[in-house]
Formats: sequence, structure tokens, C-alpha cells
Amino acid sequence: MKKQLAATAIALVTIAESANKASAYDIDCAIMLCMAGGFPPSAVCTRAYQTMIRRITPWPSLPPFGICTFANVPVELGGPGGMGDLDTSLPEYQWLNRTHVIWFSGRSYKTRDDPRLWDWSIRSCDRENRTCTYIQREYGSETPWPTTFVSESGQEILFPVAGQFTYSNVRSVMVEYGDFEGNMGHSDWLSY
Repeated sequence: MKKQLAATAIALVTIAESANKASAYDIDCAIMLCMAGGFPPSAVCTRAYQTMIRRITPWPSLPPFGICTFANVPVELGGPGGMGDLDTSLPEYQWLNRTHVIWFSGRSYKTRDDPRLWDWSIRSCDRENRTCTYIQREYGSETPWPTTFVSESGQEILFPVAGQFTYSNVRSVMVEYGDFEGNMGHSDWLSY
């Protein structure tokens, strides 16, 4: 009985220590590492993806992630044990600089005697969501918005919904990102 209690106590301490090690990493590091891998299915990457979407959803939105410095990782676990700045202008961080937050806003409306009209815009912002440019912007079109558009990085991306008259007002956001090999990808649209 004493051996079982001792084994249980050791197992509990080991589990608690593992949880501390896992929580020592920044969520920003998890977001960037998972993003570079295309958000593979795992508990860590699911949490990282949800955190990134939660940051970009409110208006004004927050940057999708900060700089990964492993600042919370103690020295004994291989981390710096403190805060530090990271130079993202280095060649190994070019994938990070290709990250954009893409905003879609569209509406369909009908005035009294006129045909149905559509307004839409696609805006691309840098990873800190500070500098934004319009990719497409259309007001008063007699045709719905198209099914796809081409992003700044050359990806053909589907609009969040087809430009049908059943949608009176649509707002959505997504993140376009590149991995360390230069391959581009993007998250799903999140409507808000």
C-alpha cells in the first residue's frame, strides 16, 4: 500500500511539473510555430488558433500575435529567463512579415425603384493590423461580389459567402500567413 501511495505521489508531481513546463511557453510562440506548420491538429495548436482569432475579432482588432521570445521559459528549461527584443528584419523571419489580416465587408440592398445593389470591400493589413490597403472595393454594383479574389501574396481566396441577395450585411476576417519555406496559407473566415 505504501508503494502505491508513493507511486501515486510521484506521478502527481510529474504531471504537475509537465504542466508547468508546457505553460511556460508564450502563446505567441505557439501561434507562430503552429502557423508555420499550417495549424496541425493538436491541443496546443487548437488553443493557439483560437487565441489568434480571438485577438483579431474585435474592432479595433489586436495584432494576431506578438513576437515569440520564449520570455517566460526559465533558463533551466533552455529559455532566456527574461525579456528580449527580436529583430524580425532578419531573413529567417521573412515568413512572419508575409502575415496579413484580411477584412471583408459586404452588403446587399434594394432601394424603392432601383435593382438590387451590392457593396463590398477586401482590406489587407499588416500583422500588427496598423497599415492597411484595399485589395478590392466596390460600391453600388448591380452584380454580386465575385466568388474569389487574389491576395497581396498571390493566393486565390474564396469570399466568405457568395454575393447572394439573402445576405444583407456580412463582415468577416481571416489571417493569411506564410511558412518558413515560403508556402502561403490562410485561416478560415470568421464572421462577426
